[in-house]
Amino acid sequence: MPYRRLPNTDAARVKALQTAIDKCKNMPSNECALTYEIILKAKFFLPSLQSGIRQRRSFYSQSVEKGANFYHLQKRTKMYISHFIQVLNMAIARDEFKSSARDYYGLTKKKLPSLETTEEIIEWGKKLIEGENLRISEGGTPMSNPRISLLKIEYDKFVAASRNNEFRLMSDKRSADYIEDLRKRGDELIIEIWNAVEDFYKNLPAEERRKICTEYGVSYVWRKSELQHSGTEFDSEQAENSTEQQ
Repeated sequence: MPYRRLPNTDAARVKALQTAIDKCKNMPSNECALTYEIILKAKFFLPSLQSGIRQRRSFYSQSVEKGANFYHLQKRTKMYISHFIQVLNMAIARDEFKSSARDYYGLTKKKLPSLETTEEIIEWGKKLIEGENLRISEGGTPMSNPRISLLKIEYDKFVAASRNNEFRLMSDKRSADYIEDLRKRGDELIIEIWNAVEDFYKNLPAEERRKICTEYGVSYVWRKSELQHSGTEFDSEQAENSTEQQ
């Protein structure tokens, strides 16, 4: 026997609800498998689902673009910090600076510090800026290529972007949670509709019942072993991977 398969995409959810609403649109109430309350619930919920889907798509598109800009700034700031430290180490190697110059920046060895996270980049950028300003104020020769002023420009842009990125991630989670809640409510409503439809036609022969239930949007899936006997065209791989809804 085939089994029901709930929609697994937003478009399929919308279609399932719209099909049930349309089926009962011009049908006498005593002939419709759905009560007035269920139809009304579907009519009120469907616009919310459609609006939520549009908002999620729009927000996701904007979030991807902002995320790409943030990671570009992150990569650029990381490059400036690592280059500054490398140039400092080369200057020390050429005896232009004493090795004690590393103390100004909180550096204890030639090896570059870890710059894998936003927090580490912000921490080391701040140390280099403050350390270079202190060293210069005590009579030290300013570093060049990159100058600390150029590093600070990139650093300030990255710090501002990191704050915006935190807000973006929180907003993205709220948006994702909201659409997931809509999907859950949509699935629950679809199950309610499908249960009511199947119950209404429970006394019909199985094949006839499935045919008319399909007109209300109920989706049936044939198991691979049943395809050759049913004569129904269906993607067997899709059937195997589907979650059964009894």
